[in-house]
Amino acid sequence: MSARAQFRTEPEGSPDYLMLTAAMEACPASLAVVERGECGRVLHANPAFVQLFGYSQNSEIHGRSWPEFVIADRPEVRTSSDINLGWPAADFTGVRRDGTRICVKVSCAGFRVRDRDLLIVSVRDVTLQKRSEQQLQESQKMEAVGRLLGGVAHDFNNLITGIMLYCDLLIAGLGSNRRLRHHAQEIRMAGEQSAALIQQLLAIARPRTVREHALSVNDIVSSMRELLARLIGENIELVTSLADDLGSVMINPSQVQQIVMNLVLNARDVMPDGGRVTVKTRNCADFLAHSTDQKSSLTPCVEITVTDTGSGMNVETRSHLFEPFFTTKQPGLGNGLGLATVFGIVKERGGTVVVESEPGRGTQVSVRLPRVAPELAQEDAQEPES
Repeated sequence: MSARAQFRTEPEGSPDYLMLTAAMEACPASLAVVERGECGRVLHANPAFVQLFGYSQNSEIHGRSWPEFVIADRPEVRTSSDINLGWPAADFTGVRRDGTRICVKVSCAGFRVRDRDLLIVSVRDVTLQKRSEQQLQESQKMEAVGRLLGGVAHDFNNLITGIMLYCDLLIAGLGSNRRLRHHAQEIRMAGEQSAALIQQLLAIARPRTVREHALSVNDIVSSMRELLARLIGENIELVTSLADDLGSVMINPSQVQQIVMNLVLNARDVMPDGGRVTVKTRNCADFLAHSTDQKSSLTPCVEITVTDTGSGMNVETRSHLFEPFFTTKQPGLGNGLGLATVFGIVKERGGTVVVESEPGRGTQVSVRLPRVAPELAQEDAQEPES
């Protein structure tokens, strides 16, 4: 019997069970029928829902409790019993089969069948959208802060330059008075440190135009390994995992050094009692552009990941992570410019910075830079220096 004939077996205008079931199965939206209750069970899920959460078939989901799939981020929404009345849409954290977490937008509506209170729930993966929104907000914030920093740093640099010049004149005029010469030299040294700090501010506010090369990040990381091991100390293990087939990126070598150095030193500072820092590289692809058109924005990338076994961070700390002068360190142990510098360099290169961290589970910072096509990398390597 054809599907059309089956539909006609039901009275005119009444719901057709086969048609409704087939429609739900074919629907591209992720749908599930959930039992109302404190830990409502999932009674049925369509293929889109099964795929979204990383399962292979409906039977693996059937009977599981709803909180196994979706965690409430909002304190006022705790369980499935709290959502019986439904709402247009709300954001939650989804948990896939392999444990990875995604951002999801959930909407639901209640209905009743044979004296059973049920929910029809729609789940949409908005992880990429949320990441793009966050990157755009951070970019706008950094642009505003950069303009402010640029003006202040320029004026302050002029003052420091004057102080250092007068220190030179003072030192030259003090002759053999060693005690006073020492004091004047200390003042000049403080001025040099202040000037270096200003250069960091200016690098954030107005990234310098530097000669870029198509280079392998692996070469830079390998050359820095001994230095990094000394800087982090003997109580912290340094592990490197570098991809053999890593592509090239168009960047200045010193900028790669700044990125790796700042990330490793930040990892060191959150493990005062020792631990492990892992520096890993790999090829990947990411949605670098602030675009909702995923097909046009997927870009081949080279990823540098620095992972630590420290105490991790909460959501509030992560939201301020790239702001200049924001630091959780004790006074005198950091100026809060390390990650802001990393963000400025990566933004200039058209890349992204992704931070994953939870209290008690360490931190992973992934820098993704656009990968250069092999033929362009070869051309750049053959081009003579000007």
